[in-house]
Amino acid sequence: MSSAARIVAFVWPEAVERVAIFLRASGVEGQLEELLAGADSPPGLRLATTALECEQRLVVALIPAGRRLDQRKLARAAACSDLVSTGRPEFPFSGATVFLEQTALTEPTLWLEAGTTRHVLGLAPAELTRLTRAVAADLIVESQKGGG
Repeated sequence: MSSAARIVAFVWPEAVERVAIFLRASGVEGQLEELLAGADSPPGLRLATTALECEQRLVVALIPAGRRLDQRKLARAAACSDLVSTGRPEFPFSGATVFLEQTALTEPTLWLEAGTTRHVLGLAPAELTRLTRAVAADLIVESQKGGG
């Protein structure tokens, strides 16, 4: 009797696999990670995403987690008069106009949710802006500049 080696393939959840497929097709080096309960986030800046409807357009704001989005600044950047909250945005934010808080551009790695709340994607700011066509803008509440 011969013993055969078993190969076990790692499979991402479907929503995370969609992100992985997009990255492979884009030729971008990104880092997908699963955050274990109680574990620290990987080194770098974690981004929070907010989706809003702006005069029948989808607008996504990416700001440092723990900071507050200034909707007036976003409305100005998006050239719209009224913003209405909408569903949870999913990377790569297809069909949306994406705005990235300008202070995040100086970080070596930006992390954002990738398909589930337990999975994150790490990208260099230049790659994130290229993939999402993000526009850098001043988006956070002024009292939170430079600290937290």
